Amino acid sequence: MPRSDTVPAIEVGFHPVPATSNPLGVKGCGEAGVTGALPAVMNAALDALAARGVRHLDMPATPERIWRALRAAARESS
Repeated sequence: MPRSDTVPAIEVGFHPVPATSNPLGVKGCGEAGVTGALPAVMNAALDALAARGVRHLDMPATPERIWRALRAAARESS
């Protein structure tokens, strides 16, 4: 079992690079809160389609992609 005395020394550093696309030089991180929602929605869609044989669905889950996945699964099961 690793212990605190066996962990190598960790050095933390910063390398700030201001954004050139705005006058403040700031970069957004407001999207960080939704990062987990996207895979959760895709997993929910796959769970709903699993009974029809769909095992893979690329993002974004557009109606056309869902329809194509359903058609492909139907062809594979025939």
